[in-house]
Amino acid sequence: MKQFSLAAMFALALLTTTSCTGKQANNNTQDTDTVAVSVEETAPAANYYGTYEGTLPCADCSGIKTVLTLKGDTTYDLSQEYLDKKDGKFAESGTYTVENGLVTLITPSSGDKTYYKILEGKVALTDSTGTMAEGVLADKYILTKK
Repeated sequence: MKQFSLAAMFALALLTTTSCTGKQANNNTQDTDTVAVSVEETAPAANYYGTYEGTLPCADCSGIKTVLTLKGDTTYDLSQEYLDKKDGKFAESGTYTVENGLVTLITPSSGDKTYYKILEGKVALTDSTGTMAEGVLADKYILTKK
C-alpha cells in the first residue's frame, strides 16, 4: 500500500510539473504510467512471509521458545513454550498488519497487540513504536527466519 502511495505521489508530481506544456503532457503521462508500473514491479515482494523461530528471555524460566509464522493472507500462527514450566505451552492465531516495517499481531480474543520489526531474514520483538531492545539482551529478542 505504501509503495503504491509513493508511486501515485511520484506520478502526480510528474504530471503537475508537465501539465502546463499542453500536448507534451500527454506524452509524459504515458511515461509517468510506465514509471509508476516500474516502481510497483521493482518494489520488494513481501519477503517477510514465513516462519521465524527463537528463544525469548523469560523472567522466571530459562526462556520462551517461540515460533511465529506470518502468512501471505495477513494471518499468523504463534506458539510459545515457557521452558521448564509445567503447562507452559501456548498457541494463538490471528491477523496482522504491516506498516513502515513494523508487524502488528492482533489477538482476536482480546485485541491485544504484539509488535515485531522486520529485519533482513529476522524479526525483532519491539514496543508499539518499533523501538528494539537495547543492551546485553538485545539480540535475545530476535527471531530468525527458517
